[in-house]
Amino acid sequence: MIFKRTLILSIIFFLIFSGIIKAEAMPEISAQAYVLMDAKSGRILKSHNANTKLPIASTTKIMTAILALETIENLNQKIEVPPECCGIEGSSIYLQPKQSVSVIDLLYGTMLRSGNDAAAVLAKFAGRNDSEGFIAMMNKKAKELGALNTNFVNASGLHDDNHYSTAYDLALISAYAMKNDTFRKIAASEKYRAESMNNIFYNKNKVVYQYKYGTGIKIGYTKAAGRCLVASAEKDGTEIIAVLLNDNNWFNDAYKIFDWAFENYKTYSIVEKGQFVRYSPGKIPIFIDDGFRCALTDKEIGQIRFEADLEPVHMANDSEVRIWGTYNIYLGENKLHTGRLISK
Repeated sequence: MIFKRTLILSIIFFLIFSGIIKAEAMPEISAQAYVLMDAKSGRILKSHNANTKLPIASTTKIMTAILALETIENLNQKIEVPPECCGIEGSSIYLQPKQSVSVIDLLYGTMLRSGNDAAAVLAKFAGRNDSEGFIAMMNKKAKELGALNTNFVNASGLHDDNHYSTAYDLALISAYAMKNDTFRKIAASEKYRAESMNNIFYNKNKVVYQYKYGTGIKIGYTKAAGRCLVASAEKDGTEIIAVLLNDNNWFNDAYKIFDWAFENYKTYSIVEKGQFVRYSPGKIPIFIDDGFRCALTDKEIGQIRFEADLEPVHMANDSEVRIWGTYNIYLGENKLHTGRLISK
């Protein structure tokens, strides 16, 4: 009996350490759809119903805020609140008609308090007094980012049958937005004093003060969408973005999968910008144009493969850089990244 038990334990240990059985299983969560993404590489670590089109409530405002940041040059300028942007249903920062408010305060009001009125004012101003024009800009930006299963009809996320996205698309949009330093600062704030409104905004996103490694970014809720959360966290140089759609246990589920990700993955530098690759047939040194970092398990790091693909030389449009082709990074047979090979 003792021999049999010892044999079973030996087999289990063998399977664990050989990678056939993983020691840490992904915790169960209650989201209708979710995505767990490595923010630096865009690699999807885990997902469920990732491409299912769903209502996304106020997580819409991630796109509203980042597009406003990219469109409006002076964030400290004060603008007048249009009457039609006041009294909008749902979450509000209670703007008054013709009130003078700064753009930066509107951005914090949009992200921290999820003000539908603040989002409407930003859309009106950034769209040059054309809210519909701003919605078109939102949809155009989504397509540029590869969020091909997304359609916006408003800047706030109020329910409309034609207003939807997916967990995967929201992860793409969020990873892009978090690369903007101002957006990142806003999303990470626990509270903010809005001077132009003589008000203090407290962040509804508990991730930034409940979870030790939390860095942002946005919550949303409507009856149709349920509880929606896009959250980010960073530990020891590994940053993870979690998208949870229609999840009644949204915050606790986010913390569980963050813990799991940090326990099982860490970020490795695969190639560095300016790293030497090889000499051309004419003895010209060829280098990596862009670095690539990726979250991997201890087992996966041994499965990374680099391949260079040289092509006829041509000049980059915006510089004197000579492009010698591309390189690809593979994890097993799966391509993780493609970058340029250059010389100067």
